This record gives sequence, C-alpha cells and structure tokens, in this order.
Amino acid sequence: MNHDGQNSTVEIEWISQDLAMLSLLDDNRVTEDGAEAVALSYANSTEGWVVKRRLQRGESADWLLRNEAKWLALEVSGMRTGDPSERLRAKMQQVARCTLPASRLAIVVAFETPSLMAGIPS
Repeated sequence: MNHDGQNSTVEIEWISQDLAMLSLLDDNRVTEDGAEAVALSYANSTEGWVVKRRLQRGESADWLLRNEAKWLALEVSGMRTGDPSERLRAKMQQVARCTLPASRLAIVVAFETPSLMAGIPS
C-alpha cells in the first residue's frame, strides 16, 4: 500500500471464486466493485470514514464520506493489470475538480500485483 508516498503492508483476505464462474461475470464490473470494497474498507479502517452517499455522475468523485471531523469526496478506480501510478495521477486530477466542500482523496486498487495507492490532490 502506498498512501501519498508512505508505504506499508496490509492484509486483506477474501474467498477465491471458481474461475469458470468468474468468466460468466462482467470483468469491468467485478474489478470496479472489488476496488470500491477495498477502498471503502481502507478509508473506514484508517480514519473512520463512513459512506453517506454515492455521488452523481459529473460530481468528479464516486463517494461522499464523513468521519467525526469532516467530509471526504472519494474517487476510486480498479485495475486488473498494469501500473497504477498513472491512473492515480488521473484520478487525483479528477477528484480535484469536485466542487463539494470536502477533503479529497483518490484510491487506485490494482489486482494483478495486489496493491492500493492513495493520493490527495494538491
């Protein structure tokens, strides 16, 4: 895991699925749903963020979260393969455009070489 340049290791455990069953599913949807599950769990476990609502298309983020102190606009992306660094930069630029009065965070979850990258736009 890499959160704004701070590296650490975390353990996530899930039940493996039969590859024949996975071949019946939409790869994009499974990747996106998996990334959102990991990202939302990470946000909650690190700073107590709780989902308040799914944001609308065009709001430049996926989720609006709240903890005891403030609001957070969260943009999430999932990747089956490839280097997540470039995707994180793009997602940080996207969430920076969010006009809600909230802090902003982008998270990219990569599944091929399991990793989570998180960044706060400047």
